[in-house]
Amino acid sequence: MQLSLFNTFPASAMAAAALLACASIANAAEAPASISSALFETKHIDGLKAGTTLTYDFERVSSEPRMLGPNFTDDIDLTIKKVAENNTRTVGIRVFTGDRGRAVRTIDGMTGNPVLVFFLDRAVAGFSLLAGGNRAYHKNRFRVAMRTKGGLIPEKFEYNGKPVDGFRFAVRPFTGDRKNIDKMKGYQNAHFEFLMSDDLPGYFAEFTSNYSSNKPGSPSLRERIVLKGVKVSQKAAEPANPSEAKKEAEAAK
Repeated sequence: MQLSLFNTFPASAMAAAALLACASIANAAEAPASISSALFETKHIDGLKAGTTLTYDFERVSSEPRMLGPNFTDDIDLTIKKVAENNTRTVGIRVFTGDRGRAVRTIDGMTGNPVLVFFLDRAVAGFSLLAGGNRAYHKNRFRVAMRTKGGLIPEKFEYNGKPVDGFRFAVRPFTGDRKNIDKMKGYQNAHFEFLMSDDLPGYFAEFTSNYSSNKPGSPSLRERIVLKGVKVSQKAAEPANPSEAKKEAEAAK
């Protein structure tokens, strides 16, 4: 799958020439004004100096590697190459290593963390792989889900051995889509989580994608991206629309 930083989600989050709006959070104890502002308007890499490299550990685990591709662990590097006078940054992205590695991408004019867009791209691709359907439609479901103002849960975690206050957001973009539920092969309750903090370099501590089907014998898939040095509880957060998820699960029985 190609890394497509420029054509998946809002231009402010992706395009090399696009500048994300300034909507920084006042302090670590204060929740973001909205999910969309936290994800697409906050200056995630503000304050990072030229030469700084953030490394993210990646893990992919599926119940059926022969069907869905191999399980593996690898890493992703985000390097600040230059800080411009307008406080935007030129960043280099290296995704994976060895035979799995991709050519380093250099992107100018960034204020947001491009690892977020990489995660969202993979989230859509993963759902398309398992549930089928139209990827443009899946992307739009994600866009709608990110507009919610609910679902933020305060969470403490560690970074390099020190306590950090953050917020976790968990969402099920496809729950409640009753028109297309029969086409999703039981994966309508796939959920995706974001752990974030204003006190963390790069803003994001962890991303997770969780795909499981209510149809017997269907494979499951979990992908996780975590900033090196971060230690978090593996207890999953409750998605933003649990009541709808419960109704959907009952309806599918």
